[in-house]
Amino acid sequence: MSIADAMGRVQEIQSTLTRFDPSGGLRAASAVSGASESGSAARASASARAGLFGQTLATTAASDRAGIGSTDSPSGTPTGEQIAADAQKYVGVPYVWGGTDPSTGLDCSGFVQRVYQDLGVSLPRVVRDQMTQGTPVASLSDAKPGDLLVSFGGEHVAIYLGDGKAIDAPEPGKTVQVRDAWEKYGHLTAIRRIVPEATASGAGLASPAGTAPLDATQLGYARAIVGEVRARGLPDQAAVDAISTALQESSLRMYWNPKVSGSQSLTPDRSAVGTDGYSVGLFQQQVNGSQFSWGTAADAMNPVKSTDMFLNRLTAIPAWQSLSVSSADQAVQGSAHPDAYAKWEPKARQIVAALSQGGSA
Repeated sequence: MSIADAMGRVQEIQSTLTRFDPSGGLRAASAVSGASESGSAARASASARAGLFGQTLATTAASDRAGIGSTDSPSGTPTGEQIAADAQKYVGVPYVWGGTDPSTGLDCSGFVQRVYQDLGVSLPRVVRDQMTQGTPVASLSDAKPGDLLVSFGGEHVAIYLGDGKAIDAPEPGKTVQVRDAWEKYGHLTAIRRIVPEATASGAGLASPAGTAPLDATQLGYARAIVGEVRARGLPDQAAVDAISTALQESSLRMYWNPKVSGSQSLTPDRSAVGTDGYSVGLFQQQVNGSQFSWGTAADAMNPVKSTDMFLNRLTAIPAWQSLSVSSADQAVQGSAHPDAYAKWEPKARQIVAALSQGGSA
């Protein structure tokens, strides 16, 4: 990353922190929940809604501690899933030894302290003190998202993200980044669990095939989809179709693709990498110049604009509301696995129903 790129990333994060509101909800979703639009008017306003969502997604993990798909702890503190999701907003911040301010740079323990502080959890400043906090975890195979990975006898600390991935501020000349949890290859000194292990809350959202409930980032994307459906005045069936598609195509993650120029910079999660054709985003929409008609990479990797494109194609299908979820999704996506969407219908219906309770979700 060049100095110019790093400074640009710092400015983005400063802007995000300026907007942070611990007492607020996902304002983008509630701002559009009462709207009713259709046709060209809906398409014209989708861009504005997309911008509003982009301003608030980074705060979802901090402000969303209850409701559908969230993972609550009995004590009311944030969960490890929320810690892991919120940490990723600092990707790209330069490493600075002794740094505790993301506007200028962070070192490894300053980064960890800041992430936990953002969600209301106080940690000591240096690694050797941080490694005495919380409770010990026996091994990396027992680690959960949000756990601290301490290495080299207390010289370095990272936050575990799950699935063999971690995020840290590694060393001078590099930036905060998501990468393989390299501590598993040696030098791992301790694993500490600072916040309680997540448990399914409220609506619970038990997932098909035993998969995990939605984390804060996935929840933000689900809310964006439901919000766009509401804003266009469409029935809940449209949201079910869209969310079942996103669950199948990306597990509600913002996937980038090495073959799509500029896509890596458009995702908040650099570990979400896909290589299927020129597909990107929540719906894995193809973007490759004039060969495909899904629009630009920026559109396909914007949760509101990509949802709007999905809905445009869905509602153009004759009698789309009478189709099964699997048939409707396949008609929009043209997948090589047309039967794959059906297994996500129960979870999609549960998500939409839970987000519909209380109106603004």
